[in-house]
Amino acid sequence: MHESQEFPLCGSCSERQASMAKFPNAKAKSCYICGGLSDSLDKVSDKVVPRLGRFEFRTFSIGLVLPQGVQEREDTLRSDLRIRGGTTIKSDLSKRLSVILTKRMRKRVDKVLPDVTILANLDTNSVDITSRPVFVHARYTKPRGVAQRRSFCDNCGGRGCESCGRTGFSTLPSVEELVSKKLGTLLGAERFKFTWYGSEDIESVVYAPGRPFVAEVKNPLRRSIPGRIKLRTGKGGIQVSGMKISHVRTGSPAFTFRTRVLMLADRPLVNDDVSKLQREMKNAVVEYRNNKGKLVHKKVYSVKASTRGKKLTADVRLDGGLPVKRLVSGESVSPSFSESLNVRVRCERFDIMDVRLKRTALT
Repeated sequence: MHESQEFPLCGSCSERQASMAKFPNAKAKSCYICGGLSDSLDKVSDKVVPRLGRFEFRTFSIGLVLPQGVQEREDTLRSDLRIRGGTTIKSDLSKRLSVILTKRMRKRVDKVLPDVTILANLDTNSVDITSRPVFVHARYTKPRGVAQRRSFCDNCGGRGCESCGRTGFSTLPSVEELVSKKLGTLLGAERFKFTWYGSEDIESVVYAPGRPFVAEVKNPLRRSIPGRIKLRTGKGGIQVSGMKISHVRTGSPAFTFRTRVLMLADRPLVNDDVSKLQREMKNAVVEYRNNKGKLVHKKVYSVKASTRGKKLTADVRLDGGLPVKRLVSGESVSPSFSESLNVRVRCERFDIMDVRLKRTALT
């Protein structure tokens, strides 16, 4: 076994060992384990604090990358001297640095769900800070001519060309694009992932109170937003309301929606046709296959319709996910409007009048 004199330790590394006695204190720079790292934490905090100034946060956690050999030397010492237990140098330095940062920034440590995570590399003398995503829950309304989602450029298919300004995306306005830009400005972020509660056509109007959505905002600098924003599209305004932030991912609740559908039949319709449609489709369970080929059952709760010649207008309440155009035409959907009326009917346009979540949500 080595003698303790072969392992000169600084006060910090000496106190951390289970056998606290008999290690001669040395100057930090000659400490066998840390080589001076234990006395450098104030300098590390001087590098971390200015970087954190860009972020809005209440809680943080910190991790360390130690120079090669530091942990191995402590393991060697403990093995040779048969020391068991005790805090490791990495845990000790992380805890001490957390205390320093807590006092300097007046923030608290949260090791489970911190707002920001700090990684201090003591080998390369660098600091990396990441911010936990926030989830913006809101509703939007939109005019005709504005898409819900961004689409790839028709000319280049997403590769980037002169037509799309090298972005790879269509130049047509979309809720996704405009909301992303605004949230980027408000929250200091560049990456977003949207979860939509259903979809509509580019020519559909979405009326108040609007369609709910959730935007996951990745690595935001800020974590608070206003309750409402207005966006200009060139085709009319988009309004985003009820904006609230959560800090954990939530499930997607089921929803129902009410839509006003404008349709055209292959023959003139009469009042008896309308009465039959309303009667047969009320509380009807509709069967269809979704985009993944899975057999799905959804419900139509009510249909209130009127006709004028071949034109048919209906106010329909139905389960979210049930495709409106296919419900009308009967394409791989049964029962359908066409099936009930015994005539081919096609959807010319549908607007979103209301969307209701089936269980409590932040929206």
